[in-house]
Amino acid sequence: MSGSLGEKILDHYETFLGAYIGAEKYSDESRSLQILGFDKVFENSLTFATFGLSNYADDINALCETVMNVDGDYDNCAELLANAVFYIIRQKMDFGAGMYISGLDNVVEGFSKAHNKSALYFTQPYAFPNEFSRTGECKIFDAFFITEREAEFIKQNGADAFEDVLEERGADVIMLDRPSVI
Repeated sequence: MSGSLGEKILDHYETFLGAYIGAEKYSDESRSLQILGFDKVFENSLTFATFGLSNYADDINALCETVMNVDGDYDNCAELLANAVFYIIRQKMDFGAGMYISGLDNVVEGFSKAHNKSALYFTQPYAFPNEFSRTGECKIFDAFFITEREAEFIKQNGADAFEDVLEERGADVIMLDRPSVI
């Protein structure tokens, strides 16, 4: 496949997610990226996808992008995804599956109370075909919101144990207001 990495990522998204319906640019100091929105991926939800996170691979030790599926509060969810990604870049965190970023109310006041979610969790894509998880050398991660109890469980027991519980309970992580599995 020829073309730039950005073209490859966009082609990859459009192959698996369809045409995007909107793109919002987010900036943080000297960095910027876009959050693309897709409406035909899962019923009654939007899928957000970062476009430009891969430009900061050296800062986060990963050549990657991330997607997030949610069923409501779309503007705030996109804002929280962008903010979490910028936080990871600023802190030069090693980006990967099993990490979470808390402090959502510092960005969108009252979000945790409204949805009982206090952190954004990153993992391998779960609701997509295996081929979706990588476009050439760029890896694609999935993100979803978790409760404070779930974040504490991850801290104590690890991400694999948490994901086992999610699977055992059949949790629909697209549901923003889903109950805690812990």
